[in-house]
Amino acid sequence: MAGAVINSNSKIGDFCIINTNASLDHDSNMSDFSSIAPGVTTGGNILIGKFSAISLGANIIHGITIGKHSVIGSGSTVLKDVDDYVVAHGTPAKTIRKRKEGDKYL
Repeated sequence: MAGAVINSNSKIGDFCIINTNASLDHDSNMSDFSSIAPGVTTGGNILIGKFSAISLGANIIHGITIGKHSVIGSGSTVLKDVDDYVVAHGTPAKTIRKRKEGDKYL
């Protein structure tokens, strides 16, 4: 999308979305069907798991792993790894609840 930035050595899987003014920093990996919403900023060397969504304006520091089928809430700051199948939000982001495969994101 317009204004998206993808830095060196990053890998983007199939059917991913990097939305308006979002950035994926160096050496990062977006797994298949994952997405980052408008205004998301990531540090380098992050992994976003399959089917995960990073919501509006979230920030993820360097070296973080976001588990598969997980959702990061809008405006969150992710300072530590996020497990598979969870919803996490806040500053710093904390797990709010578990998810099941196929659950709606909202």
